[in-house]
Amino acid sequence: MYEDLKKRFNEEGFVVVRDLLEPSEIEFYREVVKEAIKERKQLDERNLEDKSEYEQSFVQCQNLWEDNLQIRKLTFDQRICKMASELIGAKSIRLWHDQALVKESGGRETDPHHDQPYWPIKETNTITAWIPLCNVDESNGQLGFYPGSHKLKDQKFINIFSGKVDDKDFQEATSLEKNQIRYQALKEGDVSFHHGLTFHRARPNLTDKDRVVHTAIYFEDGSTRGDEKFHFSVDRPTIKVGEKIASDVTPIAYPIKELPEKPKNGISDEFIGYKMLGLLPRD
Repeated sequence: MYEDLKKRFNEEGFVVVRDLLEPSEIEFYREVVKEAIKERKQLDERNLEDKSEYEQSFVQCQNLWEDNLQIRKLTFDQRICKMASELIGAKSIRLWHDQALVKESGGRETDPHHDQPYWPIKETNTITAWIPLCNVDESNGQLGFYPGSHKLKDQKFINIFSGKVDDKDFQEATSLEKNQIRYQALKEGDVSFHHGLTFHRARPNLTDKDRVVHTAIYFEDGSTRGDEKFHFSVDRPTIKVGEKIASDVTPIAYPIKELPEKPKNGISDEFIGYKMLGLLPRD
């Protein structure tokens, strides 16, 4: 099973593992994650239309594993982490960060992009587990991938923070056509995995219910910081360029015998705005 999935992952840059988790587990975690998001976002009273275009794509809460023991169990679930490790061919992996991505009712599409350029990791053996906590189809924020796009040479950075990405500009930057995308229908218990260099996007949520997803990003243990680009996963523990990324902020995710402890150092109040909006842990 692993070899077939790994072959597809290597060829296409993504794979869906069906029934990796039990529906009853998903039902439990859905309520846990929703409560954690509610706690994080309690000071953010904006309506969808008051948010930036980027924020209209999804509500984002990072490092939820630090806040909640049950979410920590999900992020470090050894079924998920072992699969991630096997797919990228790493003996050991670390967590970069986890996050909830909730596409609100009426939320706009997630623009096409790939993840690796947002992370100052020199090596590219990275993978994201995308764990839907509800059924996901074409009506409520379905995730889609551009097969084989992780193999493209001279990949250009697509910045989705600054607003809508024009399809023509995306095609010119990547040589990828919109109709090349392959959307994934996911049910509760399925987990989607994609390489950090795989281009992807998500449809808008046209339903009257929020699409709730938990994600976790993992990278091969031994990877190093590649540049000065700011990121909490390396700047919080003061990891310098060229040094191995290894701290209690990015703990070993597989293999482990027990859950990691919460990082000793919190995030500086210099970033109080991010904390108040619920993006980052407040403590």
